[in-house]
Amino acid sequence: MNHKPRYQASERPAMIEEALVQIGSWLLSTVKAEPGWNELVLDIKPLSEQIFVRITESRDDQDFVGSIGPLKKESPVIPEIEKLQHGAYDEREGTWFTATVVVTAKNWPEPEYEIGAAYNRQDEPQDWEGEGRLTARELRAHLADFPREENQIPEWGRQRLNGRRLAEVSETSSPSAAPEFEIPNSYLSTALARTEGIRNDANVISVLRASLGGEVLLDISDSDFVPLGNQKMGPQSTIRYRVLRLNNGLRALCLYSSSQYVFEEHKRHNAESEPVILRDHAGKVFREFLADETCDVIVIDPGAPHECFIEKPQVGWVLQTPHNDATKNALMSGNMQILLASLVAPGAVLLMGVHPGGDSPVFVPVPADQEPDTMLVFTSAAEIAALDPSLEVRSAPALDVLKFADQLGVSAVRINALNPSATLPMKQIRELISIVESAAAA
Repeated sequence: MNHKPRYQASERPAMIEEALVQIGSWLLSTVKAEPGWNELVLDIKPLSEQIFVRITESRDDQDFVGSIGPLKKESPVIPEIEKLQHGAYDEREGTWFTATVVVTAKNWPEPEYEIGAAYNRQDEPQDWEGEGRLTARELRAHLADFPREENQIPEWGRQRLNGRRLAEVSETSSPSAAPEFEIPNSYLSTALARTEGIRNDANVISVLRASLGGEVLLDISDSDFVPLGNQKMGPQSTIRYRVLRLNNGLRALCLYSSSQYVFEEHKRHNAESEPVILRDHAGKVFREFLADETCDVIVIDPGAPHECFIEKPQVGWVLQTPHNDATKNALMSGNMQILLASLVAPGAVLLMGVHPGGDSPVFVPVPADQEPDTMLVFTSAAEIAALDPSLEVRSAPALDVLKFADQLGVSAVRINALNPSATLPMKQIRELISIVESAAAA
């Protein structure tokens, strides 16, 4: 994105109108929808390196989420999105974090189109498909490019910029009440507790499986903070994650499943201060770790009875084999609409587990006197290994896997054997396949 608001206040309404016309034209030329739709909705979310979009078709009071993902850098609509963000800028309120452009069609078969937009300047952008939330770095860059009055910075943004003390006792609780700690991923907390501090491959796989699709906490207290106004971390701040030097000389990146362990570990080394905590998508942190040559291992909840060390090759195995974080994230949030959209998104994959020497995928176990009829598919190799490490991994485009299940004549497909999971009846899967194929043929 280009930096600094580029238009004078008097120019902005015209720039918004120009941008909306061009974005609407691009949307109409891009979406291959059958005639008769009511609305095409384009949700826009710029992050630091890419612009993510989500397209939804509304027809007969039903919404069908189509493609979700980043725009290619050469996409002709990117300059228009930038124009819309700059044109919507206001010196008091800043500009939008996300925008929604709606094209309405009336009077089919010769439709008349209307275009409108809504701008989100306050609410935290949602994580659609595992691309991660708006990080502190991205938020600082946004506010540096589009300054707003201090009282217009939302509370979630203020917490992310300044770090947050998450273990405070509420004003209404008694002095002896236990503090409430933030746990961003309850599945990870459960997996760590079950390890009982025993270090083996099975426990590492379980922890990695639980991490994917969720979030973790990081201690950034050792960062160089350069304030900007009332913001503790201005755009010039240098953010550093906490790294421990182990007795064997290795450097361990510290991640946390709960703010409790951030405070406990921080207190052991900095008794007079409180930690500054950030929350981020685990997959994103894992990718940064793989690219960082100065860190050798990850340690989750250092010093806790269940502390877990994960080596770089183990993280690489999870991220470099096919995986579908978007579907896993939808399972964790329990959002069926996003789950279905994640299965038909471009590039989406699903995995199957196959016994060595065999070709048939594994099924959900049933009593001996019954025939298995629910096929198991998975979002990552870690999910398969957590079920049975002897299984071989097969991967394919998600839609092809669902079609394969239909060809086998199964009654349902279960995504992941271990929670979070979801079971989709074949009727629902056939409807999903039909919608995708109809859209492709239009």
